[in-house]
Amino acid sequence: MPIEANVTARRQAAQASCQVALQPVFSQLKSLMLLNEKNVSGLGEWVQRTRESMTLEQLQKNRLVMCGVYYAFSTEGDMPSFGAYLDHLQSLPPASFQDRLLTMYLRASPDGCSMVDMDPPPVAQRERILSTTDTYLSFLSEHFADVDFDLEAQAYRYAIDPPAMKALIISHLREMWEIHLAAEWTRVRPMLSKAVEAFQAALGGMGRREAVRFVIGRELPDTCWERQIETAERVIMAPNAHVGPYLGKCVSGRDLYILFGARLPEGAASEVPDLSRTEILTRLDALADDHRLHILRMAADAGEVRATEVMTGLDVSQSAASRSLTQLTATGYLIERRKDGGKSYSLDPARIEDTLSSLRRFLGLRAEMPRRPEK
Repeated sequence: MPIEANVTARRQAAQASCQVALQPVFSQLKSLMLLNEKNVSGLGEWVQRTRESMTLEQLQKNRLVMCGVYYAFSTEGDMPSFGAYLDHLQSLPPASFQDRLLTMYLRASPDGCSMVDMDPPPVAQRERILSTTDTYLSFLSEHFADVDFDLEAQAYRYAIDPPAMKALIISHLREMWEIHLAAEWTRVRPMLSKAVEAFQAALGGMGRREAVRFVIGRELPDTCWERQIETAERVIMAPNAHVGPYLGKCVSGRDLYILFGARLPEGAASEVPDLSRTEILTRLDALADDHRLHILRMAADAGEVRATEVMTGLDVSQSAASRSLTQLTATGYLIERRKDGGKSYSLDPARIEDTLSSLRRFLGLRAEMPRRPEK
């Protein structure tokens, strides 16, 4: 093969292994997971509206399915539609749900960075893990840092009964699809497709880490992300209309899927009003809170601010300070860095200016508007 053709082939292979795609299944599973987030601000309006329309029993069932037995069905989502995904799940034998659940738990590491392929556990190991509720909870504690024991005790009843687990998963997903997801997917799909098209065209010859940083709009969150991006067979990034400024991540086999808030890439030549409006609402939501505005002012005045200083200065709890700092960092207004064994946050003035510029562009205003005449 000529050198030029060989270089082109390698470049095409590298780009195919890191791409932006629609991913209807993983995107909608993420939206269902967001319904469990009661104390996270900045999510899409659909999340709050859907939560308010659901009964307490439905919300509890969603949490059981999307947290308690999530790994039993979430590892085969690379399909053209959610309907095809549901049909695929229906065709699987009940035992495969239990196999997948335990296999994913066994491959997990406490830091959440494992990408190791594993076979389903042997019968003896499966029986030992599932022998009692306490044994099951102890097993989960060995593989995960935070375990909700009440929720996992409920999940255990389905883990030991594969037909019941399959029925629970499919009935819930089908109900959520028909009542809440289908119409919303019809609404947002054209917008998400525009985001995919714009980002995929902009990636060019970028390497994996550069491409991921470009798409998510900031530095990689931590070394775990870096490790998974480097070791995955493919990295597929998909836009989501409801995740706001936050990111989602899931592993399927040797592939890594990253969910990001739907928007256009910086400097995009075309304008998609729905995407522009979504991005502006995401950014303005972070500013629409007195505490968060005070945090930005503290960072601007001091150069850097820590969570303990926010707690003291605003007289808020650690969890409240953490939520505000997380949203401001995810939206890009604050830059997070490690310092003296902790985290510090500094203001990014360019992000403030870019937000104002985005608002002006959306409203069709010039950079410098004439002053109103004095009366």
